[in-house]
Amino acid sequence: MFILHCTNAAGESVRLRYDPHASALTNQDGSPVLAGKAEPGRPPPFEDAVRVSPSQPGTKRTDPVVLKIQLGLGCNYSCSYCNQASQVDSMALTRTADAQSFLNDLDNWLEGAPDQIEFWGGEPLLYFRKLQVLVPELDRRFPDAEFSMVTNGSLLTQEIVDFIAAYDIRITLSHDGPGQHVRGADPFDDPQRFGFIRALWTERKPRQRMIFSSVLTPENCDPTAMRQWFARKLDDEDVVTSFEGVVATHDDRALAGPGIWSSEQYERLRTSVAKSFETGEALRMPALLERARNFLKFIEQGTPSSSMGQKCGMDRSDHLAVDLHSNVLTCQNTGATSKHGLGSALRMEEVQLDTSTHWAYREHCSHCPVLQLCGGSCMYLDGDQFAQSCENEFQFGLGILDGVMRRAFGLKLERIEGDVRRPVMRKTIAIAAVH
Repeated sequence: MFILHCTNAAGESVRLRYDPHASALTNQDGSPVLAGKAEPGRPPPFEDAVRVSPSQPGTKRTDPVVLKIQLGLGCNYSCSYCNQASQVDSMALTRTADAQSFLNDLDNWLEGAPDQIEFWGGEPLLYFRKLQVLVPELDRRFPDAEFSMVTNGSLLTQEIVDFIAAYDIRITLSHDGPGQHVRGADPFDDPQRFGFIRALWTERKPRQRMIFSSVLTPENCDPTAMRQWFARKLDDEDVVTSFEGVVATHDDRALAGPGIWSSEQYERLRTSVAKSFETGEALRMPALLERARNFLKFIEQGTPSSSMGQKCGMDRSDHLAVDLHSNVLTCQNTGATSKHGLGSALRMEEVQLDTSTHWAYREHCSHCPVLQLCGGSCMYLDGDQFAQSCENEFQFGLGILDGVMRRAFGLKLERIEGDVRRPVMRKTIAIAAVH
């Protein structure tokens, strides 16, 4: 249980009680702040999430709802905070011919039709010839499946734009807007590349099949500034921008700089996110809007934390990531020749997800006021990498919580009282050799 210390529009102090495990937000007298829709005494049924850990491995199914196909981890960029960089050497090398072998293997293990099929890199357009083999056949086999892909947009050509349109692939163009310099060259600065981006946006927009997505970093953490940057560049006030999330630290490179925030930068992150809800800008950004809506829905329904899995969904048995050799992976950001190679889809009964830890097995997650907004950060990180990623998610979550309080209840969150526990990074102390 936490006490949310807030102020209202008149500057008066307001205290609310919040239990993230029961999704209960109440006044001091115990009355609900948000009236629930469930029939009194008969809350909706909730199914407990499977809690995966190295000692209690998860399983994977041959009838996935979400199928993520890892084409390769190669990329033409070298972003300083890339969550795949440390995994590149562990990817299984594939050729274009392996795309056809993958399709042949599907007949031997895949049952039913996935609802979603995602194509992943690295940069997936580096593997366009593989996509030309995979997509038409998968479209023939699974005509009702939703196809999607995340790309940095720098390799677009007219051929690729036409291909995307022909197979109605939902596109997320990953770009940091005013903070793109942290990643590398900006395709918006290249007239030809920008022309293809604009053409793709023009074609995809009417069907709501494209968004621009950014990562919140210490130097680039204002959602409003990001959205307005894209609106100016595309001369389209209705451009759809969202977020891949707040920067995580998946390797020592990220821990050495781009994943580390100062207290002033955290304050700027929290304030800018909260203000975006006040102005309404957040309501135009799917990632922020979805988290806010889910938070309020959880409170309305009294959703227990026991029903909550990891935010990425890859702890679920019906979410599956595979490479073109049919190797099952922890997630699409990992390689098969490391510990994240979980076995072969051709022998799915032997596959065990033993590389991940459900949030319930992390003490600080069970004592976190933004658990429902975070979802446990990255499920396979540990040590300093997890501790820093968790802190970044925590600060981002505080900004969203403050924003929801402002937008939904007219209250500004000032501080949180309660047993908040945070992971602590290890400290290394150099000791001089004694001669």
